[in-house]
Amino acid sequence: MYYEELRSTIKERKFAPLYIFEGAEEYLIEFCIGEIKKALVEEWSEMMNFKSFTELPPVSEAGDFMETLPVMSERKLVVFRKCGLFSGNIKNRAQWEKLFENVADFNCVIIWENAPEKGKKAGPVRKAAEKGGAVVVEFPLRTEANLRSWVAKIVAASGKTIDVKNASYLINSLDRSMQSIKIELEKIIAFSKAPQITKEDIDSVIVKPVTENVFGLIDAIFDGRREICFNLLYTLRSLKQEPVSILSLLSNQLITIYHAKLHLLSGMPHSKVASTLGGGYSVEKCTRKAEKIKLENIQTLVSLCCECDRKIKQGLLSGWAALETIIAEYKYY
Repeated sequence: MYYEELRSTIKERKFAPLYIFEGAEEYLIEFCIGEIKKALVEEWSEMMNFKSFTELPPVSEAGDFMETLPVMSERKLVVFRKCGLFSGNIKNRAQWEKLFENVADFNCVIIWENAPEKGKKAGPVRKAAEKGGAVVVEFPLRTEANLRSWVAKIVAASGKTIDVKNASYLINSLDRSMQSIKIELEKIIAFSKAPQITKEDIDSVIVKPVTENVFGLIDAIFDGRREICFNLLYTLRSLKQEPVSILSLLSNQLITIYHAKLHLLSGMPHSKVASTLGGGYSVEKCTRKAEKIKLENIQTLVSLCCECDRKIKQGLLSGWAALETIIAEYKYY
């Protein structure tokens, strides 16, 4: 099940006894927990019918609460927020397994944990929960179209407007997390004096994540705009970023661009390239960049990054000097 379907069931007041929430979009997870709480728990009955755990409680405490009937209500709500329930070394594992295999219908239990890593099997407590009928709800990052619509609604509620181009610019300047976007958008709305949000408003307020500055660095290097490159390095340095981490991120993105270029040259469509390389915002952006850059230019820059990395490890260059060398020695053609 995905977020949209869960929202429909909440509106219809159809609740499962047990849910597993997982995914990168934590803003929506918190939003849905809040919506379920509003639907199930009256404010006056919170002490008797609602529990929220941010650390793993004694299994007896959780069990006692889940096994007693709700007070003057149809349901109890229990939320486990990243308590480590699905970790391999959980204490009293057998008791937790038994608890989640038999959740009473008068409960609504939400377990919020990370999904198993790719290629790894689910842990025993998660398996027990799934065996007990848990509904797994996924909350992936929203598409750009979804986010544009959401941004426009927030801006409209403030009495201002934002066009599609600037909404996209804002979204792609941040990490695609709704919480990050909302925080920055509220600051932009407060900052902007005009009825319409502009690119200048956005640039005046937001602090772009390291990945965006690195993407900007790649653009500027490939375009031969050395002054912009050095300005970006200064920005990254002022943000107290580690140069070796920047070089690693730069190299990883370049390698993704390189693989995307090879796939594109083989005739693979853009959408299939992005999914083949793992999908996600960063991969999509690398694929778009690969469409515009010559293969030999990518290979040259990858080789330069590898050479500078080798010199850092040999003590021949400092991290910042290595990044400056890449900018100075790359020859655009």
